[in-house]
Order: sequence, then C-alpha cells, then structure tokens
Amino acid sequence: MKKVILIGAGAQATVIAGVLSRASDISQILVTDIDEVRARELAEVNGSEKVIAEKIDASDIDAMAARMKAGEFDLVVNATIPMFVHQVMKASLSARIDYIDMASNEIYPKPDVPVEQFLYADEWEKAGLMCLTGGGGDPGLTNVMAKDAALDLDEIDYMSIKDYGIADCDELVALWSMRTYLEDSFLPATIWEDGKPKKVAPFAGQEDYHFPPPLDLTGRCYFHDHEEAVTIPLFCGTPMKYCDFKLGEPGSDVWKFLILDLGLMDEEKIDFGDGCRVSPRDMLFKLIPDTVSPKKQIELYESGRLSSRLMLTCDVIGKKDGIEKTIKMWTNSPDGAEACRRIPGTNDVSWMTSIPASVFSLMLLRGQVGHTGVFPPEVFTRKEVEILYQGIKEWGITVHKETEST
Repeated sequence: MKKVILIGAGAQATVIAGVLSRASDISQILVTDIDEVRARELAEVNGSEKVIAEKIDASDIDAMAARMKAGEFDLVVNATIPMFVHQVMKASLSARIDYIDMASNEIYPKPDVPVEQFLYADEWEKAGLMCLTGGGGDPGLTNVMAKDAALDLDEIDYMSIKDYGIADCDELVALWSMRTYLEDSFLPATIWEDGKPKKVAPFAGQEDYHFPPPLDLTGRCYFHDHEEAVTIPLFCGTPMKYCDFKLGEPGSDVWKFLILDLGLMDEEKIDFGDGCRVSPRDMLFKLIPDTVSPKKQIELYESGRLSSRLMLTCDVIGKKDGIEKTIKMWTNSPDGAEACRRIPGTNDVSWMTSIPASVFSLMLLRGQVGHTGVFPPEVFTRKEVEILYQGIKEWGITVHKETEST
C-alpha cells in the first residue's frame, strides 16, 4: 500500500485526491496547504477516510522535508503554484522521495538548462530517484501526444500545440490560478525555430484555428510562455526543426489589451497622491479572484450558472521513410459540469490538468515508469504512452489521432 503527500490544496489537488483515493493500492493521501481551511474543505468534499489535511507552508523546506520523512510517503505531488518548485523539490530530495510536478516557473534559468528542475538533475540521478516534471495536462499530456507523433516519424519539420478553453458564468470566477496565467502571458514566449530556442514577444503569433468537435469553433490563439516548445525538441528523441505552444480563449484579446496597452502587469509604482504608491501589477493581483473553491464550483455547476470546456491539440508535419506525413491530434474530455459530477468540486481545466497528473502519479507508484533522475513525459516509451492513454481514458479523456501521407 502506498502513501502520497500533496503540496497544495487547490483545483489540481481536488482532482488528484479524488482519483488516488479511489485506487485500491493507495492507503493515505495527505493534503497540505498554508491555508488549512482550504485543505480541510478539500478533504471534507472528497469524503474518503484515506484523505487527511494539514497545514504546511510550501516555502519552508525544512518543515516539508521533516513531514515527508515522518510520514514515510512514497510520492510527493507538487500541486502548488510554480513559484515553489525549488522548495518542494529540495524537500523531496532531502526526504529521498520520488516527486512529480505539473509546471515550471523558469524557462532557461541558465543557457543550457531548459527549465529549473534540471538544475538538480545530477543530484536526482545520483540518488536514484524519479522526478517527473511537467506531468499535468499541458505540459504533460501534450508532451505525450507529441511523443506519440514523434514515434511515428524519422524527422519533424513542424509541431504546434494549442490549448483553448471556453467558460461562461454570471460572475467572475477563476477556474485555475489566474495569477499564473497573467504572469505567463506577460513574459516573452519561447519557440523552437531552426533547431534552437528563440524568444518572441508576448501575444505574438496570432492564429485563428478551427478546433474540432466537441468544441467545433474557430478560436484565436497566441504564443504563450510554456514548457512544451522548450523541452519537447530536446527530449522527444526525433530531430525537430520547429515547435511552438499557443493558448487561447474568447477573452484573449481583452487580456492582450489590459496587459500590453494599459500596462496592468507593469511593476513600476504609480503615485496616486497622499503618499499612496502602488504598481499596476500589485493592484491587479489584489483584484483578481482566487481559484474558485470546491464547494462554490459544485453550487455554480449544479445551478447551471457556470459552463466550461477545454481542448488540447497537437499538429505535426514530418517524414517517415522519406514520405511526408501530417499528424493531427486532439482531446475529447468531460465539460466542467460533468467533471464536477464525477469528482465533486472540480472543473474541466483542473480535470484536464490533474487526471493526467493522477495517472502519471499512479504509474510512478506502480513501477510503470522506467526512468530515473529529472525527466519530462516526452521521454516515455511506446508502452508508457499506451499506459498513460489507457489510464486517462478510464476518466473520460481520449486522444484522437489522424494521419495523412503526402
């Protein structure tokens, strides 16, 4: 029987705790957060005796390491915001426990280091531990989709990954960390071009893309600061000339206006008089809502006031045995209301992120991943890809794939 500690009690943790608590080979899930009330609400909504909650500060490395050791956990799941990657990784390494996270905070912290997790690659390799980084939806499932396509090709000329979501509600709600979204939107994005990384301006690369059913709409996407275009070309195992990641939603152009034209992410303080000086960024972060709580999501979906759906796509052009092939991949998954019915307190965004994270976690715990050290999902073998696909299919996420030869 395995024991898991979750760092963070937000939207992702709600799904992960929901999935792991239903696995017969998991005996305990400790959900931790600096907001103990939030952690206990998650445990209460989950309802399983396996799930318990405690207060832990993700910035306190020593306290986390001590609790990890004392609990004799088999896996650390970092479900907090990316700014705590260093701290949670260091605590996990100190406690000698395998680790998974769902995102990075730093793209190329050093010229030869794609994301900050690889700063610790030697230490994790020497310890013989597993550190699966970017193990969520995007990055995560998107990386596995990319590897699926790469396994069918000898070389790749073009790869583009997209995330598009729609949501409608009669009040302002955040289905995931709005702060993380704004920080990523404000930063230059990295694409892979001519076999090397290249920085591009925020909200560059505008593209109107038709998403297949169940979305069945044309949505506008922009380059977005994300891990896929950074790690996939390096680790998928197939030579690649070009790769990008784009994000979109119906309100993308509004955020573009607020961030680029009005400067609401600027850090320079503005004088409002009477000695009051505040930066637009601080003001914006003060005004945006926290991720909606599990109980609130249940209320909104059950009343019909909130509806939402997300899709991930991966388009690839490459060659196999000298023949050009075009591969198109996309996801079909529960909408927000269905996700919330299956695991109370969740939504389509946390579902798409955390069902893959849950399956990745179970694969690590069950010895189904044959890698050590720090690694992203695109190192997976064909067998590991198939295990991941089968695992997410059991929770309603399917990956469609069409291949054409020219």
